[in-house]
Amino acid sequence: MKVNFGAYSLKIHELDNKLSVQVSSELGEIEMIDNQHRSYDFPNGICFRVKDIDSQIEPKGLKRFSFGEYTFILGINYSGELFLFHSVKLYISKKLIEGKNTLTLAFLTEPKM
Repeated sequence: MKVNFGAYSLKIHELDNKLSVQVSSELGEIEMIDNQHRSYDFPNGICFRVKDIDSQIEPKGLKRFSFGEYTFILGINYSGELFLFHSVKLYISKKLIEGKNTLTLAFLTEPKM
């Protein structure tokens, strides 16, 4: 399923009780911002932004999305960054799929080997 939210597009796929979310934009390459904690960030928020952009991305208020048992909230701040807020009960992993940063959301942690 593809969801458009402001200047961002999300490719969402549910498989094996997990939800994969891939963010892209026609404006340029997307980077996922890790380990950047600002005083107003939430512990269950993940930030995406368009790299090296000259134009301004319009802010957009929070909107909730549900896919099966999974729910998350999206919003775009005044800096043009997309935030995805998820439940603190979810296990989040980050990986590259087709060369793009992808989030995997799951209720159960993956078994340790």
